[in-house]
Amino acid sequence: MVHVPYRGQAQALEDLIGGRIAAMFPIVPDVIAAIRADQVHALAVAANSMSAILPDVPLMPQLGYPDLIASAWVALYAPAPTPAPIVERLRAQLDALLASYAFVERMKQVGIEVERRRLDEFLAFAQQKRARWAKLIQTLKLQLE
Repeated sequence: MVHVPYRGQAQALEDLIGGRIAAMFPIVPDVIAAIRADQVHALAVAANSMSAILPDVPLMPQLGYPDLIASAWVALYAPAPTPAPIVERLRAQLDALLASYAFVERMKQVGIEVERRRLDEFLAFAQQKRARWAKLIQTLKLQLE
């Protein structure tokens, strides 16, 4: 494979659909509509566990690439001086949203799998991800251009 840098997923997806590139490694929300429209084929998911959104697509580890695991994730943050009662209210409202069947199903429709975590679980998760990527960046001597 030859790496073709793009400034964003939209142009890369357009080139994939148009046959100007042979493959890409997008996040699921960026390509789920094209997958569902049979414009592109999902060949593998870079995860340790099956995708609820793409359950019939094999995992990279199943295909012989045990280290090819990557995911995009988001979290809600507030500035450090935010008063504790406001932080707790935000956490409670977010937890209620993430527990909502309608919200979770809507996120699946757009290619996002929702995972609820307690604060301590999230902090450990985020630290693990930072450490993994920092080690990889250092090992490969990667630099921003």
